[in-house]
Amino acid sequence: MDYTNDDGSTGTYNEDGSGSNTAADGSTQTWDADGGGTYTDADGSSGSYSADGSSTHTDADGNSFSGDAEGNGSWESADGSSGTYSADGSGSYTDADGESGTWDADGGGTYTTADGESGTWDADGGGTYTDADGSSGSWDADGGGTYTDADGSSGTYSADGSGSYTDADGSSGTWDSEGGGSYESADGSSGTWDSEGGGSYESADGSSGSYSADGSYSHTDADGNSCSGDADGNSSWASADGSSGTYNADGSSSYSDAEGNSSTMDADGNGSWAGADGSSGSYSADGSSSYTDADGNTTAYDAEGNMSESQDMAGGDALDGAFGDDTAGGDMPPPEDDPMGAALDDSAAQSDAGSAVGQGQGEADTLADLGGQPQDDGIPKQEEDDQSGGLAG
Repeated sequence: MDYTNDDGSTGTYNEDGSGSNTAADGSTQTWDADGGGTYTDADGSSGSYSADGSSTHTDADGNSFSGDAEGNGSWESADGSSGTYSADGSGSYTDADGESGTWDADGGGTYTTADGESGTWDADGGGTYTDADGSSGSWDADGGGTYTDADGSSGTYSADGSGSYTDADGSSGTWDSEGGGSYESADGSSGTWDSEGGGSYESADGSSGSYSADGSYSHTDADGNSCSGDADGNSSWASADGSSGTYNADGSSSYSDAEGNSSTMDADGNGSWAGADGSSGSYSADGSSSYTDADGNTTAYDAEGNMSESQDMAGGDALDGAFGDDTAGGDMPPPEDDPMGAALDDSAAQSDAGSAVGQGQGEADTLADLGGQPQDDGIPKQEEDDQSGGLAG
């Protein structure tokens, strides 16, 4: 059956239930016997629908949409953006500027931005990203993750606080959940540290060392010189030339140089030394000291500054032997042919005789009584050229 209304609208009705209508404003619609139909509004929008629930629609601006009987659908805007959705909650979209994304029924998804960035996420809280400059990273539901920067540097981190890194210049490092870690620089230097404050290091020049939380340490430089110290303030050192020494917290010390000279000092200020030439000495806090040279001669000073000396007896024997041919250093009688001895004997005899005469005769001339001339005593006179003639025999 067809009809026309006073307002100009027209339509048809069919026995199967289908029909159509055109309204006075120009809008139209149709429907079928199963419950489906189409429509076009006066503004230009249109659509369709089915008995199963599916439908389509395009509005006057060009935006469109469609949906199926299961609840899935899609849409497209006049600006070029579009999307889909599913009955399970998943979907996708693309914006007019090129951005896009997806999401799944479990809560995960992806995205891509207009400038080239992209990423993913999952229902557990993990995800990934890639920035427009090429940097990227990931993270997990537990708080761990990774990253790579555009310059090539990278790293990892864990939920327990541990991690690692590698810089673009090749330097790298690690750290653990307890506060310890390690590093290696681009120049080859490296080191470690622990959670208690200890650590070790090695420099690019070959020097190295270690340190502990208790204050102890050690160090060796590139030339082979080394030193160390303990927690109590005691320390030692050794030079590449062979010299070495110690310093103790109580003030005592020792030293030995490359030539073999050495010295020690105790906490009370007493000390000793030994030279490479065999000399040695000691000194005390009270001011006393002693010194022995390489020949064995010793000089000592007591606390009051008084000096005493001792000489090697071998030297004394040599001096004794220089006189009277006494190589043993003892007293021996003079030889029979001893002009000096004879002269001394004659002089003594004359002295005795003069003494006896004087006692008997008072002022008598003892020389006249003995013959009027002085006797030759065998001693050379002062005017003689060789004053040692009497000794020569």
